Amino acid sequence: MKDQVALITGASGGIGSVMADQFAAAGAKVILHYNSQKEKADSLRKKLKGKGHITIGGDLTNPKDIDKIVETALSAFGRIDILVNNAGIYFEHPIEKIDFAEWHSAWNKSINTNLMGPANLTFIVAKEMIKQGHGKIINISSRGAFRGEPTAPAYGASKAGMNAMGQSLAIALAPHNIFVYTIAPGFVETAMARPHLTGERKKEILSQSPIGRVAKPEEIAKTALFLASKGTDFLTGCIIDVNGASYLRS
Repeated sequence: MKDQVALITGASGGIGSVMADQFAAAGAKVILHYNSQKEKADSLRKKLKGKGHITIGGDLTNPKDIDKIVETALSAFGRIDILVNNAGIYFEHPIEKIDFAEWHSAWNKSINTNLMGPANLTFIVAKEMIKQGHGKIINISSRGAFRGEPTAPAYGASKAGMNAMGQSLAIALAPHNIFVYTIAPGFVETAMARPHLTGERKKEILSQSPIGRVAKPEEIAKTALFLASKGTDFLTGCIIDVNGASYLRS
């Protein structure tokens, strides 16, 4: 991991910020991507172990911004060894409570942010990884891709698409020494999940896992760090469930 260049999207908070911290502690040069929270990203960068880390802003739903993100990263380091597609959004849009305009907007926003953004960034980064002859891509998905998200179906669909994308690209990119992995968490203690973890559903959510809690961001980050490390090539195409046995696939 020492001196590997890792681009982590959505790194200004939540799981992304913890991954940035752990990757830096392992010796990586970290590129912290943020959308709008520049101050938070810059503050985190200053606290990371090691030197040479940078922050890059950009809207992942905008192809021009994606080009700029990659160009800036390559200008700074000359390569990208690891890409972590972590940025994403979740919001509820229950079919029985909204009109068609809200439904249409929810699907566009969810798919563009959670699937098209990572797909487009992966395309550009993978092209560079092919040139350099190696690379690792780690996608942060969700158990919702498997169990369903009844009040946020576009979110579940976007994550299912991410899973399929990862498995398809694992096959396509393996001949180029590029390996693709997916992590599918359940609820994680983040700001995005806080309204659910402190609200009326708290007891029900905590009881979903036999461990009696939700995941800590550090647990997702450690899984990503493991996948990014040497010796995990043959795991390419995998989807690793990190949900505390709250949802078990057969």
